[in-house]
Amino acid sequence: MTKTFKREVAVTLFGFLMLLCIFDLLTGGETTAYQWAELLALPIFGFGVAAFGLDAAAKQLPIGGQGMRDTDPNIPPKGYAE
Repeated sequence: MTKTFKREVAVTLFGFLMLLCIFDLLTGGETTAYQWAELLALPIFGFGVAAFGLDAAAKQLPIGGQGMRDTDPNIPPKGYAE
């Protein structure tokens, strides 16, 4: 299974948005950072919700992964040697 880095990208984007907001607060007012933060807030939060939500849903579905072990008794538990 390959690593997709979607959660790491989401955390990085949240950090970038937070930096824009902090920069605007420290400079004392309406800067272009504030306008960029307003513009990018919805897409960044949408990506973050999708990344973390899909990850949680994928871990609960019985299609492959850990959930498949519960439905197929022939698969040994994780950590067992065959």
